[in-house]
Amino acid sequence: MSHVKIHPYLYLPGNSEKAMNSYKEIFGGEIVSVQRYGDKPDIPCADEDKDKLLHGHLKIGDQAIYFSDMVGNHTVTFGNQVSLTLEFTEEEMIEKAYHALSEGGKVLMPLQNTFWGAKYGKVTDQFGVNWDLNCQL
Repeated sequence: MSHVKIHPYLYLPGNSEKAMNSYKEIFGGEIVSVQRYGDKPDIPCADEDKDKLLHGHLKIGDQAIYFSDMVGNHTVTFGNQVSLTLEFTEEEMIEKAYHALSEGGKVLMPLQNTFWGAKYGKVTDQFGVNWDLNCQL
C-alpha cells in the first residue's frame, strides 16, 4: 500500500468546470479530461444538464483533483467534514494561494504565523470547498 495516492473528487452543484478552471489558474496544472453528461448517451439526463460536467480531471504536478456536477435529484451538502490541506515550501506561494482561494469565499482563519512554526490560514472558497494552507517556516 505504500504506492497509494489519494486524490480528492469534488462534487459540486453545477459549477465544477468553473472550479476546475479556477484551481488550474491558482495552482498551475493542466486539464487532462472533460466529459459532459451529454457525451454519454447511456446516462440519462435532462436537456439542461447535458453540458454539465460528468467527470473532469485536473492534474497538478503528480497529483489530481477530480470534479463532477450533481444533477437531477442529486444534491450537494456542504459541511466541515472535509478540508483539502495544502503544504507549501515557499511563503510567496502560500500567500498567493490564500488570496486567490479567499476571493469570493470566506476566511475561517486569517493567514498568520502560528505557534507550531508555520504560516497557516483556513478558507472556504467561492465553491464551498474548505482549504487548510500551511507553510512550515
